[in-house]
Amino acid sequence: MTDARETENAELTESDFGLKQSRELAGNMDHWLDLFDCDLGIQEVPLSQRPLRALMMLFRESAIEVHAGDKRIDDPENLGDSVENLWFRVLFDAVEYWYVERYGTPAMEPRGNAVLKGVQMIRDVPFVITIPANRMVMEEEGELAWMYFEAGLGEGEDATAWIGDSPDISKLESEARATVVAEAKHTAEILRAIEFRRVTFRSDGDHEVQKLIQSTLTYLSQAASRMVSGRRPEIGLAWFDLQMSNEAALKAVIRSNTGKQPHIHQLDKLLSRAQQHGVVFESSEIASWPPFRDISDWRYGQGKPPGIMRLYSAYQVSLELILACMSQIKPGMQPGFGVLVRYSPWKTKNALGEYRDSKCGL
Repeated sequence: MTDARETENAELTESDFGLKQSRELAGNMDHWLDLFDCDLGIQEVPLSQRPLRALMMLFRESAIEVHAGDKRIDDPENLGDSVENLWFRVLFDAVEYWYVERYGTPAMEPRGNAVLKGVQMIRDVPFVITIPANRMVMEEEGELAWMYFEAGLGEGEDATAWIGDSPDISKLESEARATVVAEAKHTAEILRAIEFRRVTFRSDGDHEVQKLIQSTLTYLSQAASRMVSGRRPEIGLAWFDLQMSNEAALKAVIRSNTGKQPHIHQLDKLLSRAQQHGVVFESSEIASWPPFRDISDWRYGQGKPPGIMRLYSAYQVSLELILACMSQIKPGMQPGFGVLVRYSPWKTKNALGEYRDSKCGL
């Protein structure tokens, strides 16, 4: 009992000391951080990225220096070599504390493109399927993980595990279960294929094409969110999202081959042009696609858009059309490559909230 209390008190003391230290340092840097945060806001830097950016700015502007005795130990020109040192982590914690006090903890959480959002119909009810953008394999808990960039599903991944709040699919009849498994897998593979081309886009390519690929994903994600919302007014907007996702994918192919894109909305005409650049897709598949003038009205809540079942069929057709387009956009590298990622090495705590060992002291 005594040993446990001593350990607990030691941990509390360490935590309290760190908090007090961060508060005091943040107070001393307040005027600088206020100035730098204003600049970062103008640059529209996401909040989660600002603490590290602000700390780097403090060094570059000579607002802070780190000394061991009479010797200066920080090097503003090579700060990347110092991120695992205790003094760097302590300073980062202070800057991060300043930001948390200013904006609150929830606002400081990262908001990256962590998942790809799709929709899966089960028993005629749409459910969201959230696919991780990358396959992660833990190397060292709380510290290191392999991030694999896949153009489809990787080893050990089961797309049905990503269907949110769904009924137990094992209770479905065999044919219905097989359909759900196949559709979920296909949806995940297609969304990964789009994402892979977005992130591996060639640096020397036309980045307006990359923006069209990004828009394809954005509109598909919005369509999925609206389809699972259960709100009837969202149906018309979801039709518009699908229209725009198809347009963006077709125009990406056309622009990647011609250097320009047509400013038209008719999918049949866009498909005809894209087919000239290798897109293999039967035009009969979109013969019954609603006219753009109708979809435009539905976007404003007008008219009577077809319901969720017809919309889901259109979603499936859209995925196939977009996949045909992405097949003609060559990624910048082969899929399946991995990167070993260390969790925020500039923080005093790892991903599990445990204090790290440091290379050197202050």
